[in-house]
Amino acid sequence: MQKNQKIHNHIFPNLNKYEKLSKEYKSVTLSTEISNFNIDGVSLFNYLSSVQKIPGFIFQKIPSGGTYPYKTMIGIEIEEIIDINDTNPMIKLRKILKEQKENVYCEKNIDHVGAFGYVSYECFKYFEKTSNLKTDPLGCPESLFLIPRTIATIYHDKNAITLSTIVPSSKGNNAYKEGKAKLQDLIKRINSFKLNLNELNDQIDKFLNTKSFPVVEKKEYLKNISIIKKQIIEGELIQCVLTQRFQKSAEIGNNALIYHLSKSYPSEYIYQLVCPDLSITGSSPEMFLEVKDNVATIRPVAGTIGNNPDIEDHDLEIKLKSSIKDKAEHIMLVDLARNDLGKVSEKGTVKVKSLMETQIYNNVIHLVSEVTGIITKNKDSLDAFSSTFPIGTLIGAPKIRASELINDLEPEGRGPYCGAIGWFSKNGDIETSTIIRTIIKKDREVSFNGGGGIVFDSIPEVEYQETLDKMKAFI
Repeated sequence: MQKNQKIHNHIFPNLNKYEKLSKEYKSVTLSTEISNFNIDGVSLFNYLSSVQKIPGFIFQKIPSGGTYPYKTMIGIEIEEIIDINDTNPMIKLRKILKEQKENVYCEKNIDHVGAFGYVSYECFKYFEKTSNLKTDPLGCPESLFLIPRTIATIYHDKNAITLSTIVPSSKGNNAYKEGKAKLQDLIKRINSFKLNLNELNDQIDKFLNTKSFPVVEKKEYLKNISIIKKQIIEGELIQCVLTQRFQKSAEIGNNALIYHLSKSYPSEYIYQLVCPDLSITGSSPEMFLEVKDNVATIRPVAGTIGNNPDIEDHDLEIKLKSSIKDKAEHIMLVDLARNDLGKVSEKGTVKVKSLMETQIYNNVIHLVSEVTGIITKNKDSLDAFSSTFPIGTLIGAPKIRASELINDLEPEGRGPYCGAIGWFSKNGDIETSTIIRTIIKKDREVSFNGGGGIVFDSIPEVEYQETLDKMKAFI
């Protein structure tokens, strides 16, 4: 960004349009666009977090199979934190988004009004008739959403950033002046951006050198795999995703965690949600659900091989694609995605856009497919969320029977892990990631999980090692 750049009158809507809009809406979103902007999104978020009181969030998207991000959303100033427990979160979220759509104006080409948050794995019980699922051992809210007042989106491919803040119409022209001044002050802060990387690296080194402790011992995990395989042989289910949790006591800041994941273990989604006593930081390779212009997309990631620096990626890809176990696991979860989308899509519109492509990451290589459907007229994006949650790659098939077996074998609930996190727009669009390759920090304790899909051909020792490969960023 140019250091002497000023926004002058490049606020939209302009004052005249704002005066008209303030008669129709309770609040108006003021925005400005700035070009020649090439600051790293995670570094900017860390800097703004250091000078701005929490809560806040970052949500960064790297194109599937790409290397560099094309978009980063940053929640700078949060209007409200909404915890939802003991009820279907989509009911509350639908009400929030409906009120925003009716009362908050935002330019059509700017998606800066909505909610960022997560829905935990145990919310499955609100979407299907499941048995009573165990509770989250960390005591996180079942769902949590941040409603932003001031937000920024970096468009990395255009070297541009859009800044927005919502102002109340009841304060008249004074609100416009205050909103403009806020955006000007924000630009000044961005222009003075500095970050102490040495301090972050020291925290990361100390964290990685702190011992991790499993909640379930290895022999118990292997035993549970054998139990699942027996249930599969007896025809109870086709696949079940078994997970395990590790924990460690370590002093590490949220800014160090997000920096570590984004630089050393980049994935399709980089995210961090920060509240006063809770943070969720992840680098997930898997989309949960995207809805854009009424088209719903699921991208199942299933089938994994550990990345080995001594073996060519191409050779590992061939080995993964030739694995009978991994192909069987993947195909059944693609079929499950088709069935889930079929519940809310127009007849004949569910398509498999791509099948069993490979994605290469620092620690693992995955098989990935893409399934799409056009949402039917009497449904919306939140119905699509409910009908597909949680993604089959994180629970198994059939979903309900798999959830029952998981509840029997895993000693505790999963909480946010294996749920979904992302942006829910007032315009009806959704962009969410699965919550995997994620660390949860609560009350100065850190916790992280890994898992894998158990099928008929699963080898227990190999499955156990896969969970460790997936947690390599934290152990």
